[in-house]
Amino acid sequence: MASPYPEQGRISIAGMLTERAATLRLRIEHPNGKTSVVEVPLKNQQASGSVAAALWARMRIAELEAAFEFNRAEIRRLGRTYGLVTRETSLIVLDRIEDYVRYEIVPPAELRADYQRLLASTALQRTTERKSHLDNVVRMFAEKAAWWNRDFPKVRPIKQEVKISAGAVAGRFQEQVAADRMDRNAEVRMMAPAATSAPAPAVAAPRERMLGATATNAPLAMAAKRAEAGGQSTAPTTTASIQLQKWQPDSPYAARLRNASSNDVYRIYLDEKPGYPSSTAFYLDAADVFFDKGLNALGVRILSNLAEMDLENRHILRVLGYRLVQAGQAKLAIPVFKKVLVLSPEEPQSYRDLGLAYAADKQSQLAINTLYEVVTRPWHGRFPEIELITLADLNSILATTTEKLDTSRIDPRLLKNLSLDLRVVLTWDADNTDIDLWVTDPDGEKAFYGHRLTVQGGRMSLDFTGGYGPEEFSLKRAKPGKYTVHAQYYGDRSQNVTGATTLQVKLSTKFGTVDQQEQIVTMRLKGRQETVFVGEFEVKEKP
Repeated sequence: MASPYPEQGRISIAGMLTERAATLRLRIEHPNGKTSVVEVPLKNQQASGSVAAALWARMRIAELEAAFEFNRAEIRRLGRTYGLVTRETSLIVLDRIEDYVRYEIVPPAELRADYQRLLASTALQRTTERKSHLDNVVRMFAEKAAWWNRDFPKVRPIKQEVKISAGAVAGRFQEQVAADRMDRNAEVRMMAPAATSAPAPAVAAPRERMLGATATNAPLAMAAKRAEAGGQSTAPTTTASIQLQKWQPDSPYAARLRNASSNDVYRIYLDEKPGYPSSTAFYLDAADVFFDKGLNALGVRILSNLAEMDLENRHILRVLGYRLVQAGQAKLAIPVFKKVLVLSPEEPQSYRDLGLAYAADKQSQLAINTLYEVVTRPWHGRFPEIELITLADLNSILATTTEKLDTSRIDPRLLKNLSLDLRVVLTWDADNTDIDLWVTDPDGEKAFYGHRLTVQGGRMSLDFTGGYGPEEFSLKRAKPGKYTVHAQYYGDRSQNVTGATTLQVKLSTKFGTVDQQEQIVTMRLKGRQETVFVGEFEVKEKP
């Protein structure tokens, strides 16, 4: 029954007959309190069966929608069986038997045999692809572990020393943008895997060795040899701190909110809100002000407006989830990232974001299970090395949790915690957008997409030119000094729903150890070729 109440004087009822004939008995209660019984004889009539079946399926789906998260599979089955559009299915034109197999839609009877044969063949092919992909990840991980096990020199020859102030470094970045980009296609494309659905061969280790060699001269190469032989294998114990560049929007409403007292700021927010009914930037900026003032509950309330603006927009929901995690509200972020995963299961970031939210909420088992999906699934070639970055997250959780976690489904070849003195991870919310991570060490040497391995062993992951990131900088053992972090917005090929690309940078010290500390900064970039200072590490020797 669609509803117990009449709609336009009619009550619709649908059901399944288990016999060839039956009697439907309806007990109807009238407004005056009296009741009457109506009996309707039913027969299993083949001619009208398809219409009745579709009506029943629509009513059943409407009933299941009340608890969608618990009924998604049944809704999907009903939609496929009866050809109905649901939140789990959509209309599609199928021309070939291969199309039926691709979308796992049962074809007409005359194609059924070919469908079953191709379906079995496709399942076998997927199993083979997954195994090949996992073997490739194991190989890449072994190459990264070899980098981690290697000793790098921490003393740079006088001839090579470069002293650059923070301001000079920022200026040099701007001057080098054009030159850096000129050889982008010739150099970076050799390192990036082909844009196909199959995993590309890993070339990280040989490329790193080549890039590392170009940054040395003969005396430095000798220093590296001595380091590898054990001459400099013992580094002094250091401590590291993080200083972030607090990003502030320059809009008039943001300045008005910042300048208001804690007692007045919410009234001012309510005054400004009607002027920005569809502006995601307004709610993001306003929430930041409230968090800065310690008004966390109001900040979360303001952020919740994003969830109501466009429930099917994964970009807006991603930003909302990131902000909730940053605000210490991981439990609220989890259902948001679950929704993102439903909307875009073909993007590995959907699994990684959800897994990290579980980790932030201390649900470690769910965290590693979800993160491992990123590792085992073959992804499009525009997501290079995301498996390695996610493995770093997964192994760090295993190394730092006090829980006993079940790792039986994880390939034991991938269970190795590569702890780091310094780690930086850059992500952003817009697809078809290229943002680059730059990290400059105390000697003035910059790690970026075109120079992925520094003299002292800083490692930059492969370049993400198509959207989301993550891009990762890793340094196992950091020499004392300041390390500056910049993000460079190269450009985009799509209109951004938030008015500007929102990026998030996570800076971590002692990553993968019980002493791990991290800070997160979120900011928006508006102009192409824009370079922003994110923050810095300051590494000091312990007295």
